Order: sequence, then structure tokens, then C-alpha cells
Amino acid sequence: MSSDPPVKLLGVFLHLARASQQRVRPHVRDRLLVIAASQASRLELARVAAHCRHLVLVHNPQHMIGNYATVAEALEDSDFLHLLKQLQRRFPQEQAERMLVSLGIEQGREWETYFSAEEYAAALLSETPQSLAERYG
Repeated sequence: MSSDPPVKLLGVFLHLARASQQRVRPHVRDRLLVIAASQASRLELARVAAHCRHLVLVHNPQHMIGNYATVAEALEDSDFLHLLKQLQRRFPQEQAERMLVSLGIEQGREWETYFSAEEYAAALLSETPQSLAERYG
């Protein structure tokens, strides 16, 4: 689905992270959140990336992502990029999209119903752009 906007891929991983949380699979959720955080950072959604990072560190304070002040900083480090590549191999885009369908989540073009990519991602994290701004500046 290469013609899909990058925000859709972010939505895929945020949906899967939320489903993993609901299924009480925190380690899977953390892996998906790391991928989502990286995608958000690349989309210049720094507050979304920061919140994903925060959620991972609440569950696992020793996670490698905690070695960096921001996800953008992590994306500049070869050790983190190695971890990210491992996670992306474990959850490639096509497989992630199939997982979403198997969970009965029809993503469609839902991101288009939001004012911005940040609002869409924040909603999938049960947040608002305002709450993220208050927390992460």
C-alpha cells in the first residue's frame, strides 16, 4: 500500500498498540509503540513520539529508548536504529495491516476525518493535541 499516506502507517501501529494493551500484552504494545514513535518522529509529530516513548518507559523504565532525550535523537543512533530494524522485521507493514484486519479494525481513510495528523494520532492514544501540548510543550 505504498500510495497510502505515512500517517496511515502510524495509525496502523497505534491501533495495534492499543489492541495489545487491551489484550494485556505489554511487551508487544511496547514494541509497537517504539515503531509508532519512530514513525511519528519522522512525520514531525514530536509530541506524539514523546508520548509513545513515555508509555514505553512507564512500563519498562530500562528500555533503550530511555537513553535518549527524544525519539528524534534516538533515530540518529546506530544502536537504536538496529533495534528499530529488528522490530520492523518482526512487524512489517503488510503483516501489521493484516493483523489489524484480523482484529476487525477497518482503518479505511479514518485519518481524513481529523483536523490534523497530530489530532488523529493523539485520538488513537486516548489523548488530544492539547493534552500532549500541555505535557510535552
